[in-house]
Amino acid sequence: MDLDYRALSNTGLWCIGRLQTDPDRERVIDGLSASVDRESAKKLAHTIKWLPPRWFVTRDFHLSSEPFLLQTRHTMSWLRGPLTPAELRRVRAS
Repeated sequence: MDLDYRALSNTGLWCIGRLQTDPDRERVIDGLSASVDRESAKKLAHTIKWLPPRWFVTRDFHLSSEPFLLQTRHTMSWLRGPLTPAELRRVRAS
């Protein structure tokens, strides 16, 4: 509900990730419908619905008129979960 879908039709760059609910997808497609034809809007709605995690439908009006899929790099964190009691004792000892 926080998405201003009317603003989408005025943007030059879209990066739309997986949307979980049908109302959210409908709002996005409504906002984009001013920029794409009806057939492209249907295809875009289907694509957005089935996007895997960390994939985005991207469109840059300055580079291309067609949306393309973009996958972000996998981020890796060396941080792990909480320490075990044995690890805490070892840290306190040092």
